[in-house]
Amino acid sequence: MLIVSKCLAGVPCRYDGKDNLVPEIKAIVERGEAVAVCPEVLGGLPTPRVPSEIQPDGRVLSKQGEDVTAQFVSGAARAMALCRAHGCTGAILKARSPSCGKGVVYDGSFTGKRVPGSGVFVKMLLDAGVPVMTEEEYLVTACGKNETVLETERLILHPWKEADAGECFFYAKDPRVGPICGWPAHTSVEHTRQVIRDVLAAPETYAIVLRETGLPIGSIGLHRNDLAQKDDEAELGYWLGVPFWGRGIAPEAARALLRHAFEDLRLARVWCGYYDGNEQSKRVQEKLGFRYQWTTDGAPVPQMGETRKAHVSLLTKADWAAARDSCEGRQ
Repeated sequence: MLIVSKCLAGVPCRYDGKDNLVPEIKAIVERGEAVAVCPEVLGGLPTPRVPSEIQPDGRVLSKQGEDVTAQFVSGAARAMALCRAHGCTGAILKARSPSCGKGVVYDGSFTGKRVPGSGVFVKMLLDAGVPVMTEEEYLVTACGKNETVLETERLILHPWKEADAGECFFYAKDPRVGPICGWPAHTSVEHTRQVIRDVLAAPETYAIVLRETGLPIGSIGLHRNDLAQKDDEAELGYWLGVPFWGRGIAPEAARALLRHAFEDLRLARVWCGYYDGNEQSKRVQEKLGFRYQWTTDGAPVPQMGETRKAHVSLLTKADWAAARDSCEGRQ
């Protein structure tokens, strides 16, 4: 018997009243192979509730500054009692949660920054000798799936699914979005669905999901192509629905993906480019610390059947780390 985070089984018990459904985990609960718990709800916290994070001193504070350590500890203890009562020999818990996160949690600043550590419930499980894995680890090891999910204060980046086709089409049909990036506007939901299958399903390509709605509003990814030919290189690509331009969303999503690129994937260089006239993309790259490298006249744009002037920039791991350390030093 396993013990799993209730939100992973599709129960809407997250702080925002939503779930983190993983169909494979819901299935093992329905088969009677796992018991689902939410330590925070067991501790008396409501749903929805103000988000909380573990502080450097070990306390758990809500974003409003309320000390909710007692509720987290009480809920974890009740979850442990259920674990023992059901004879659970392992756990699958929600990554990065202040209750259920294993190995990595948010740092307490509510900025999306992560630090080494584990949630309150996970610490109790590990102390009791119960092995724990995150849902991401479970999907890779038990199901053979790569379900990396990246999160920021406003966004969730997750792999594209065919079910996202309707929302993706809503923004990708706009002629102001695709052509300036080098691809034609989408013509139908079925066209978008085919693009998800053929293009957006590639490794390290993510839907940019607005946390407050749970719906995709753009795409971002790391790709291998003519610019990124070495094993430790990739090219950053992104697009965003027009209603969300000018709100800092593209840089926010890109910072999360760049951290993943340099820390998790151990890349040394990330390239990025834009076609002449795409001032929005140019400004995003400047904000991220990319350095201009060269301009190519007559660069082919195969999907549009034309050539354009293209500008290329580069961000090295050393430059990224220096900018990160400088930013942290000012906080």
